[in-house]
Amino acid sequence: MAHNEALNNGGTSAPDRTPIGWRDSPSRYGRVSRTLHWLTAVLVTLQFTVLLAWRGTGENAITLLLASIGPHGSLGFMLLIVTLIRLGWAWVNRKQRPPSSAGPGGRLAHIVHITFYALLLWLPAFAMLRQYGRGGVLRFYGMELLPAAERNISWMIAPADLLHGPLSWLLCGLVVGHIAMALIHRYWLKDNVLARMVEARDR
Repeated sequence: MAHNEALNNGGTSAPDRTPIGWRDSPSRYGRVSRTLHWLTAVLVTLQFTVLLAWRGTGENAITLLLASIGPHGSLGFMLLIVTLIRLGWAWVNRKQRPPSSAGPGGRLAHIVHITFYALLLWLPAFAMLRQYGRGGVLRFYGMELLPAAERNISWMIAPADLLHGPLSWLLCGLVVGHIAMALIHRYWLKDNVLARMVEARDR
């Protein structure tokens, strides 16, 4: 039977490849982790695209369109929810995820990932708290989450006023560094780090 299969495949047998599953494994991330990762990437990219477009060109047809696709507050709320789901999924898969690289590089990557999660939680959470503290309406694509109220609660407003801008640019810098390191792993170090998140099968 093996001989017949080899003849049907042109005389060569294809290497064994394991299809990607929903759960993570020690060799790669599963469908859920990948979906959440790339959804986060899209939301962060859209967030900064809208912000930079407004700062660079001001109000025009393009920036108004971008803002309608990705309202700043709505994207922030989505990032908060997606990050909470990612943390929960990471906890569920904690014993079977791909291990961190050994050595100082692996420890640095671990610290960077923790910082990513902290920023993705802190930035939208405290921005929403500031909006609530100022008495503003909390909306998600036009849907009212919390109504406006007459208030001015300084402890809700101060943290975001002080740190939202600087930490947003820190997140932007980490994203650029993350992309650069992924490309270095792929094309210079030629290891399987990027393959854990982008390739559909083990080779």
